[in-house]
Amino acid sequence: MNGFLLNPAVAGSDGYTTFNLTAREQWVGFENAPRTHAFSIQTRILKKSFILKGTPVKRRSFKPSTKGRVGVGGYIFNDRNGLVNRTGIQLTYAYHIWLKETQLSFGLSGSAFQFRVNDEELTFFDQREPLLSGGLRKVIYVPDANFGMYLLHNKYSAGFSVAQLFQSAIKFGN
Repeated sequence: MNGFLLNPAVAGSDGYTTFNLTAREQWVGFENAPRTHAFSIQTRILKKSFILKGTPVKRRSFKPSTKGRVGVGGYIFNDRNGLVNRTGIQLTYAYHIWLKETQLSFGLSGSAFQFRVNDEELTFFDQREPLLSGGLRKVIYVPDANFGMYLLHNKYSAGFSVAQLFQSAIKFGN
């Protein structure tokens, strides 16, 4: 699971650079079948002495560091579902604080989405439909933001996040 997408405070929390590429297509062979493509990257920057030790058998242990407290990340995606296409980008900033052997992280991400309706494929039984006479907005741009907190220790981890802080309404008609 890519916890970075759920909680912006996870960006760079483990000290590694992580790339994720996702491609998903449903109902292959059907016209306008749902499909999703996404790419994300997250890393810790300005690091010099952060170490995460561990093996699959042993528990992880952390070596605290006062350097490399900043995590950054990015996410780009395209999601098509029938006649609606959603494309977006998200940029994330996280700050990590060491409290003895526990790391407390705060993260904030800003995003921009584009919703598009492919109206060429719309057909209406009633040709007097108000949407046909210019009442349909074909492209909508929506900004948004997310906030998160993340606590990481070698024995446990816990997180909290709030998504869609702006709660933008999406309205295609008048």
